[in-house]
Amino acid sequence: MTQDILYLRNGDLSVDVSRFGGSLISASFRGIPFLKPTPTAGIASRKFGAEASFPLVPYGNRIEANAFDFGGKRFSLQPNTADPSCLHGDGWLAEWEIVSQSNSETVLRYVHRENASSPYAYDVIQTVRLEDDALTLALTVTNTAHKPLPYGLGFHPFFPRAPQTRLKAEAWRFWTERSGHLPDAPTDIPEYLDFTVTKTLPPHWINNAYDGWDATAWMEWPEHGLGLRLTAVGPFDCFMIYSPDAGTDFFCFEPMTHLPNAHNMPPSAGLVTLEHGHSLSVCMVLRPVALPV
Repeated sequence: MTQDILYLRNGDLSVDVSRFGGSLISASFRGIPFLKPTPTAGIASRKFGAEASFPLVPYGNRIEANAFDFGGKRFSLQPNTADPSCLHGDGWLAEWEIVSQSNSETVLRYVHRENASSPYAYDVIQTVRLEDDALTLALTVTNTAHKPLPYGLGFHPFFPRAPQTRLKAEAWRFWTERSGHLPDAPTDIPEYLDFTVTKTLPPHWINNAYDGWDATAWMEWPEHGLGLRLTAVGPFDCFMIYSPDAGTDFFCFEPMTHLPNAHNMPPSAGLVTLEHGHSLSVCMVLRPVALPV
């Protein structure tokens, strides 16, 4: 029987990986969670989006009206959850196969074939590695469709949220949110959502994209004496912040190579055109550290 949960351990780091969704279901440093753990047994939660982190492939967030124009053709997709817009691609809803496994690293693979629900066909490899006091998540997607298509990658981690949780992430532009949880208009960053200086999250709904990002972020949980440095490697220019309100016990900071709904925005929105057989690779490094007492 194929193992469903893979347990990685290295020094102070512990990470549990699930084949379902190619997701993480827990990650801790010296016993302190730095991703919000999923209370589950067996093969992840099967509650989409309840995992501690999942990969975004071949795009992140939503595609408006489940359709886009590319190369003079109109492509359509079908909704993949209860959300009316197709959401976060395919990888997070699929079972991945184990390519290799050790105490500190696992390599997973997912093959997606073109079907009536999506024009995409691709092969994606994800490596989860614990090394040098850091967790690295790496993705490589290869277009196997016999036509060029726009691709994007990203990560959707859920971080713990406590009253004193603080965030720092430098970007130069902010996108307002419109109906359908889609980006509306670019604007200057509001002061209370400007994380170029370290500050606590506001108490109300946040679901906004930022671009012009320097591909790093800092988080800290003073209550737990824990900090974390996030570094994204690859063509990352964007991130999303999602947090329903101060009463929830998580927030999401989602590195993405493109803006939400980039398929229906100008080329500067960040998608990468891949010809047949061509690949796009990215990684995210999470490095937790103990805060000075």
